Amino acid sequence: MKFLRMKALGCLNSFRQPDFHTYHKTLPLPPKTTVAGMLGGALGISPQEVNEKWLKSNRFQMGIIGSSAGKANDLWQIRKYEGKRIAAYQKGEEKTPYKTAVIVRELLYQAEFVLYLTFSDSEDFALVRQSLENPAWALSLGREDELIKVIDLQEVELTEVENAVFQHTTLPIEAQGAKYSLLLEERNQVGKNLLNEAPKQVNLPTTFTHKKDSEAREAQTFQAFLYVSSLPIIGAGKGFFDEQENLYFQIF
Repeated sequence: MKFLRMKALGCLNSFRQPDFHTYHKTLPLPPKTTVAGMLGGALGISPQEVNEKWLKSNRFQMGIIGSSAGKANDLWQIRKYEGKRIAAYQKGEEKTPYKTAVIVRELLYQAEFVLYLTFSDSEDFALVRQSLENPAWALSLGREDELIKVIDLQEVELTEVENAVFQHTTLPIEAQGAKYSLLLEERNQVGKNLLNEAPKQVNLPTTFTHKKDSEAREAQTFQAFLYVSSLPIIGAGKGFFDEQENLYFQIF
């Protein structure tokens, strides 16, 4: 299968796990919606157009491999506006129409990503490649100021193989009922805390609905993904093998 392989580096990037609130825990790799947003930036189109024309139609599929050198925490102060507080402020009973709160945002430090993009339409393949080479807007993964540097972009032909060993990747499978096995003999390579390196399942939005005349959006559809870190697994199905990276991935 033909892929557009993009290698990129980031200094600080974050991909908020949606079920965390006051502590914004990051996913280890960007989800498909985030990658679609990056493509939207390259194409110069709005998030709504990305959702309607690229995500809902499953116009592209992707695989990903990546890791980071560590994590950092970013401390934020936010303002919470509530109807009662606003009313009290208008009556002169409160000094401000909002309350302040503190949240923590987890960040990946010195992340490396290898993205594999494939398209059923050859025109889309050419369009995205051209747009990534000459993006309309600065490319980011995560928040809009979490920029990435593309260090390599090329077309590659990869074959799907049996008995794939997955590591540092995202798989479109549910942990419950899956028949994969952990390669515990490799545990000396992943540090002392196996719980931190064990595969983790997360249910993530795959498409959204946008409110009319607003940038607000709500998740419409969800899918389960298994994030595989340093601890390798086998038995999770076929995978595409990239000989240059010496790693396997699945597409979704």
